[in-house]
Amino acid sequence: MLVLGVSAGASGARAVLALSDRPHHEPVARCDVRRRPGTTIGEPVISAIRTLRATAVEQAAIIGATAVTLRTGIDPDVVENATAATTRQHVRVVPETSAQLRYLRFTGRLPRRGSVLLYDVGSSGLAACVADPASGEVLASRRSAVVGGDQFDRLVQQHLAGRGIQLEQAACRDLKEQLGFERIVTAKDPETGACQVLTNNDLAGLAADAVAHSSTVLRSMIRESGSTPSSIVLLGGGAHTPTLGSRLEALLRIPVVLPPEPASVAGRGAVLLAAATGMPSSHRGSALSGW
Repeated sequence: MLVLGVSAGASGARAVLALSDRPHHEPVARCDVRRRPGTTIGEPVISAIRTLRATAVEQAAIIGATAVTLRTGIDPDVVENATAATTRQHVRVVPETSAQLRYLRFTGRLPRRGSVLLYDVGSSGLAACVADPASGEVLASRRSAVVGGDQFDRLVQQHLAGRGIQLEQAACRDLKEQLGFERIVTAKDPETGACQVLTNNDLAGLAADAVAHSSTVLRSMIRESGSTPSSIVLLGGGAHTPTLGSRLEALLRIPVVLPPEPASVAGRGAVLLAAATGMPSSHRGSALSGW
């Protein structure tokens, strides 16, 4: 028996297929589906579910439960209506924070005492919250478009343009993501052939003002929560931005944790929630017919 977890955001969906009795082990399969311009978030979710359902069929396996996580600000009805219209399997829709906390708790990356600050850098911006790990209650939350993958892509694009290198934003995204794991990359103009070296120090410098701005947002959120977090956990595709963790530690004087595969935490948490229920929830994502 397999379980399927999908995390949905503004840029698309990430899906994980795992064994129901070993949801925390290496997934059976994964897929990422980018959202096409002009489409709803429901489309990449459906595409991801279909792709991994086909994988299950190839392996002669059954998907016993499916959970989809949604970031705050995305209307659950959009996903529920889309899946109900095109699928024949019940889908449980859960808040992204619930799935993230579930996975972080399972892997021992939540503080033993006090609250935790989740700092999730997605393509469209930052989603941050202070939460109680024990109860899962969100004490305060904030969103900001200043820190985000798309914004960092534009900064890289402008930086290179100032040095005579003209690249599409998608190419700048690839360079940015490489700098999460490499110290130096080379940008090449496809028209002129001109090249420019880009370092992770360059990217850190480009992101510095945005990170400093986010620290101001976080201080306000912490005051509102009434709880000083014991740690900050970096999540999302932008979590590997060079010096992001050390910069936040210096600005806020709170230890920062970077889990393995921070962009997959919500999806892996959805898998754990799907495995724990073993059947669709009667709560928000109940009785979705169709699949």
